[in-house]
Amino acid sequence: MSLTGIIDIGSNSIRLSLIRMLDNGSFFVIDEQKSTPRLANSLDRNGNMKKEGIKELVFHLREFLDICVSYQTDEVIAIGTAALRMAKNQQEIIASVNKELGLEVDIISGHEEAFLGYIAVAHTMDMGNAYLIDIGGGSTEVSLVQNGQITATHSFPFGAVTMSNHFQAGSDAENLKKVIPQIKNEFSSILGPESPRDIEVVGIGGTIRNIAGIHQSKTGYTLPITHNYYMTISETTGVIQSLSLMTLAQRKKLDGLSKGRADVIVPGGAILVALLETVNAKRLRISGRGLRDGVFYARVLRQTITPVPVLQNSVRNILVRYFEAKELAEHRTRLALQMFRDAAATGLVPPDSERILYTAAQLHRIGVRVDFYHYESHTFYLLLNSAIYGLSHREILLAAAAAAYNGKSKIRKLCAPYMPTIITEAELDLAARLGVLVKMAEALDRRHEQRVMNASIMMNGQVLELYLPDTNEADVEWSNAQNLSPHVKKVFGKELKVIRSDMVSPVQD
Repeated sequence: MSLTGIIDIGSNSIRLSLIRMLDNGSFFVIDEQKSTPRLANSLDRNGNMKKEGIKELVFHLREFLDICVSYQTDEVIAIGTAALRMAKNQQEIIASVNKELGLEVDIISGHEEAFLGYIAVAHTMDMGNAYLIDIGGGSTEVSLVQNGQITATHSFPFGAVTMSNHFQAGSDAENLKKVIPQIKNEFSSILGPESPRDIEVVGIGGTIRNIAGIHQSKTGYTLPITHNYYMTISETTGVIQSLSLMTLAQRKKLDGLSKGRADVIVPGGAILVALLETVNAKRLRISGRGLRDGVFYARVLRQTITPVPVLQNSVRNILVRYFEAKELAEHRTRLALQMFRDAAATGLVPPDSERILYTAAQLHRIGVRVDFYHYESHTFYLLLNSAIYGLSHREILLAAAAAAYNGKSKIRKLCAPYMPTIITEAELDLAARLGVLVKMAEALDRRHEQRVMNASIMMNGQVLELYLPDTNEADVEWSNAQNLSPHVKKVFGKELKVIRSDMVSPVQD
């Protein structure tokens, strides 16, 4: 078991993440800390960081290190970005931090910063073709991803804090109109007319997360997750324009917006709008993962090869975190998938819901680690609030409901806060159908001994026939499957008939 502290020294804020890695390979964040010293504002006319800025940097880093010591952190990695990168006296800064705190600070290039952001996104969401934009306080990194691979990147020398210098006089609304064309010229000079257009933009950084948070609050979005959240271009520009019409005091009271970002959210938003318009983006997708996550994947886990099986990796990480047996989960998932594919072939479930079924089958027992009694409700909460990557928000909610299934009325109650904003009644019915398949797979491995290796479903009029191997060694499993007849009747509207036969599907992985 190890604990790593990762410090991101940015131009606007300094952030610390403490990430625990267990001996079984699972990892998760256990604490975070943030301060907002605005180091970009500490650079003088000559480009040197002022003594006061260095002193403030050391002060905040000492606080962060004290937290690391209290947790008995094994390793601390400190990364410096735009403000330290731009400082002409960066060697003096590094020496001061090392002398005062014994901490080595690695000042990375804009290219490496962009690559680490890409690593974070590539490990936590499925991507095809997209522009990545990471709006920091003092720089903005834009990368082009094609077929999941990063093909080009550029670091622009402006960010939310430095761009705020253009908003010192006059109204923010008027300044917004003025600076967007200027930023578009900067983007166009690098991207060029031959660069791809009409593809999605994936946004990284606090500016973009806050814009998403504001939009979720405004629309009554009840799932508090920004990672993999989608916004249209009009929705994005609408949020930023409305912010530009507010006073600073009004912004500080706005739900979804961090008070420490209220004065730079419009300048940062101008950068985002400029890129969206430059590339004629078809939509904006928000990444809740960024530089510190990329550092963990690249420098701690040594995982820089992409693309990766995003959903499978995240499900496996959650599974072993809650000490569920992988072999048991894999066997039940195989049975569930066999029945799912038969059900999809007969029109009982849509074929494109397979990854929802996979996630639910893998994780349906993790709630037992909280408490066996009513473990389905614990499973629902854990799935909804764990880092499941590779699924949309709708799919996460459906997987949680399917995993927690113990009657449709019960999952309707669990899902009530998210209906109809995120899922509909018809989709709740889908979750129930998938949940019954998971229950059937669990019943067919009641003794955890893999006595049933294959299972097939066939439709025969109003009867759902479940074919199992003809063996006397699986009587308990046969009986448990038959006991699910009331669920099959209520959810599928069919009678369940369990048949011992050699007419079963081969094992499908």
